[in-house]
Amino acid sequence: MASQFDDAGTRSAINKVMDTPEILEIILAGTDMRTLLTSAQRVCRNWASLISNSLSIQKALFFIPIKDSEWGLGEKIPNPLLTETFASFFPVKTRPDSYKFDFRDLVMTRDPSTMAQFVRADASWRKMLVRQPPISDIGLFHIYHAMGGDSAESASIPADKMMQESGHDGFRMERLVELLLFSCRVEFSPFTQARVYWSTEEPISFDGSFQNIKDAFHQALNKFGLLVYTREVIQCSVGMIRPPSAEELTRREIIRAYTECGVDVELKKRDLEDSIGEELT
Repeated sequence: MASQFDDAGTRSAINKVMDTPEILEIILAGTDMRTLLTSAQRVCRNWASLISNSLSIQKALFFIPIKDSEWGLGEKIPNPLLTETFASFFPVKTRPDSYKFDFRDLVMTRDPSTMAQFVRADASWRKMLVRQPPISDIGLFHIYHAMGGDSAESASIPADKMMQESGHDGFRMERLVELLLFSCRVEFSPFTQARVYWSTEEPISFDGSFQNIKDAFHQALNKFGLLVYTREVIQCSVGMIRPPSAEELTRREIIRAYTECGVDVELKKRDLEDSIGEELT
């Protein structure tokens, strides 16, 4: 009999905690991101409403920017859920080869059955900040490698204007993904290498041939905190036609999925090009 009373008392205490929004908010704020985005919001309407309206939870989910003054110690944290889902966009110290960008290393391409779910317009990853505290814009750094030597150019990429106008300040993941998908400045030919560099990455391994290019690279990385880097080998052979790389074929598959979802790819391309800032080098 005592056991029954104890069980009833325990259940009553648990229910009291769960029915107290302030306590429940603290508990949920410490829950992992995937659970908050999926199963936690399906428990009941009250939970879903609390998660979507709580500033602390929305900051923990990388939807609302955290101010530097709130963060402390100057720490900069890449979005952990995006790091898992879009591995090629984020450095992982335990994987030395993780710095090489490859569309085939994304969850949506490793499991094609999830592609339609990822590219849909209301997918939650689109509105997520890539880092906390947030980045306002990123850099694009491109090297031309030819027999006569290397040359480089860089430019700024601002956060998406429409996203900002809807109240989502800071550089969001949708912008980074679509830059690599749709920008004519980022091509995946057999002679082009691409990767994403973060200022939080240690050590920085960079293959630039000339000191002035290395200096420009590090200046751009320090300025933005995040660089999309490409290195193109200029070929002298006339009339040489190479088949598209495996990366490029995968990129085309994702673009095709976007198109099938009703996305105006040509409009996306124009918006990206119109928004790219002036050359920095």
